[in-house]
Amino acid sequence: MPDEAASPTPDQLWEKAAEYLEANETEGAQKSLLHWALLLDAEAKAAWLHRLPPQLVNAVSSIVRTAETLSSNPNDTALAWVSIGRTWLDRDQPEWAHACFVSAAAAAPNNDGVHHELGLSWHRKNEPGQAMNAFQQAAQLNPGHAGTWHNLGQCHQQLGQAGKAIEAFEKALAIEPGHPLAGVELGTIRLDGLDLAGAEACLSGVIERHPDNAAPRRNRAQVLLLQGQFPQGWIDFGYRFQTGTREHYPADTIWNGEPVGDKKLLIHFEQGLGDTVMFSRFLPQVQSLCGELVFECQPTLLTLMRRSFPQIEIVAEGDAPGDFDLHLPLLSLGERLGLDESSLLGDRPCLVATDRATLPDSGRLRVGLAWAGNPHHTKDATRSIAWEQFATITGLDGMDYFCLQVGPRADDCRDSGVISLGDPLSDCAATADVIGQLDLVITVDTAVAHLAGSLGKPAWVLVSTVPDWRWQLNRADSPWYSSITLYRQRAGEEGWTATLERVKQDLAKRLA
Repeated sequence: MPDEAASPTPDQLWEKAAEYLEANETEGAQKSLLHWALLLDAEAKAAWLHRLPPQLVNAVSSIVRTAETLSSNPNDTALAWVSIGRTWLDRDQPEWAHACFVSAAAAAPNNDGVHHELGLSWHRKNEPGQAMNAFQQAAQLNPGHAGTWHNLGQCHQQLGQAGKAIEAFEKALAIEPGHPLAGVELGTIRLDGLDLAGAEACLSGVIERHPDNAAPRRNRAQVLLLQGQFPQGWIDFGYRFQTGTREHYPADTIWNGEPVGDKKLLIHFEQGLGDTVMFSRFLPQVQSLCGELVFECQPTLLTLMRRSFPQIEIVAEGDAPGDFDLHLPLLSLGERLGLDESSLLGDRPCLVATDRATLPDSGRLRVGLAWAGNPHHTKDATRSIAWEQFATITGLDGMDYFCLQVGPRADDCRDSGVISLGDPLSDCAATADVIGQLDLVITVDTAVAHLAGSLGKPAWVLVSTVPDWRWQLNRADSPWYSSITLYRQRAGEEGWTATLERVKQDLAKRLA
């Protein structure tokens, strides 16, 4: 038997009812007292009523009679427990709510709805095994409920049962074609398996029936852009602000592509450093379209951006002027400018490095290394590499290796022979200056890759089997950076060992 959730005592419920009455919160008080009445047997309730002030006896007696009426019918009892449980969820009492859903399922074991509610409650408690048991019971009682099969699929995913998850999501979609949640989940599984046609078909099926649902649009954008299908990909990408991407400014002043020849336009960063670097190349093009352009970037990029785009007003986050006419998130330039593979590169590197960095010069090839990205990135586990693995590409005679890693992971290479730079990597401008003095950069998919590519510096970028959309598939070059070579983790390869071995072999060839 699972551990029982903390259930409120009659005294706690009575105190809670008093609190709600004091706050003139009638519904909460009624649900508290109903919960209280359902917990007690007849003798206990009579003892409580005997102690009540006369002015409360009638009201409480009425609730007691309601509880007794409900208790005569199992389904009514179960529905009452569900109603009380939802009240506790709304009032931030998840453990009390869970106890109610347990009671509901016990009262009406043949009611699929209460088992579904109990499954949701177990899911909220991050107990996928218990949630799966409840959803399976609900599915046996009512196999035609698509939501139950979707939730079963989620449980299977959490338990690492991919095949069963697919079966459950497919069942949900068979019952309800275009089920938004099941369709998005199945599309994600297809994408992770590099079944792009299957992923696109699954997501498009949801969009056909729910055209304004943002999640399938956002996910289909990844599928389309990964394949270089830019026009529709950019349109779908615009739905990202409805699915968690932070929008910095009001929607009513967003630039929708109308002429802005006499307007002051604010372009602002929205995501990571790499995204900002990658799309900054289009700022001069935008400047030619508007009366005045202001670009807001992350503080660590301020010096580099001002140096690289001296003709544009560049400000740090939080310092943008308030008198702009229109604004646009930086990555929305893809759609506004109609970007496709023919218009991504530009005719020269877009960032500028100086010769301020002073690196040891032994006459050997100088190689910069970065093996980890932002640890808070949702896909960090698949793109960052443990130093112990990454270090296998070092140690070749004829090369000096320099650490381009910043943050806590920079200490990974201590005592390895890799040259640590420390303070010279204080911001992106300083890092760019260091990269400018190197012969080659080897990095995972992180901001260092975009800095090197935007400086026109040769860079070898290691990308996972299912890469970020910008690296596309089945190519060793990049449509965004002419100086970048991609080393792809191949399907079926465990970890990065084989990919790093290919990198090491090609490094040795550089010395031949």
